[in-house]
Amino acid sequence: MKKIISILVITCFYFASYAQMSNDVLVSARGLGSDRAAIKAAREFWKKYGAGKDESWYKLEAGYFAEFSEGGIKYKSVFDRKGNLLYSMKEYSEKELPKEVRALVKSTYYDYSIGWVKEVSQNQTVVYVVHIADGQNWKDLLVQDGEMEVQYSNEL
Repeated sequence: MKKIISILVITCFYFASYAQMSNDVLVSARGLGSDRAAIKAAREFWKKYGAGKDESWYKLEAGYFAEFSEGGIKYKSVFDRKGNLLYSMKEYSEKELPKEVRALVKSTYYDYSIGWVKEVSQNQTVVYVVHIADGQNWKDLLVQDGEMEVQYSNEL
């Protein structure tokens, strides 16, 4: 199960990074044209977040990518070639982190500060990637269903 989560998170970061490097930005959903898959992706996006978010759309080799910011939170969604939602991601600070996730992290890493959080959702699965640091050291933690593991760390 943990390997599946790790693969999911790594895949999410890959697609998000790839989309941001892409030059094929579609300024708005109107730029998607009459492609049925693109229209389906836009409808899925609007159903999830609502219309009028001033989102940016990107055409990927494997589908579509949409992103927008609201209230200090960055929202990103990746869709396949058929317009189906693959996963969505929210990026935010410690203050938006659910209390039970924050408590789990702080109960073990009380001397560390939480720098950023990436909340990755796929179907009914939610994984939190929490970046913590204590001045010299940092860790990226994966938190899911009350369990936590260190994914990356600069400690030896």
